[in-house]
Amino acid sequence: MIINITSTQLLDSNKSLINAVFDANLDAVLNAAFDVNNEAASNTGVKKDLATDSLPIIIFSGDGVFAQSSTAALLDALLAKRKALSKEAEASPSKTMLFAVKEDLALRGACVANHVSIINHREFAELANRHQQWVTL
Repeated sequence: MIINITSTQLLDSNKSLINAVFDANLDAVLNAAFDVNNEAASNTGVKKDLATDSLPIIIFSGDGVFAQSSTAALLDALLAKRKALSKEAEASPSKTMLFAVKEDLALRGACVANHVSIINHREFAELANRHQQWVTL
């Protein structure tokens, strides 16, 4: 799943949605890591991204590049959850889940936050092609 942030500020309800998506997907991935038949993941009620079988990612695009600073605490919490998962399920903690579009950063004079990878429009399109589910905030 891609969570595409295009707003400069996120409402509390948006932050709750992001937390719920990551919590549900982390639980599904953790369960799948310990279940060879992958039955536990399907029983969680979470439809994992079928194209990549991966955790959700966040992309800051458009005016959303400014939301990086206002969501720093949320992003830190998500990174901590992923790090904890990587220890439990032996997944790679280096997998990037936070992206900002280079052209949008440059156009708006915004800076990139810690742990956010910069991508161009082509890479954004490639990510979009690999993830079937989208939420735009």
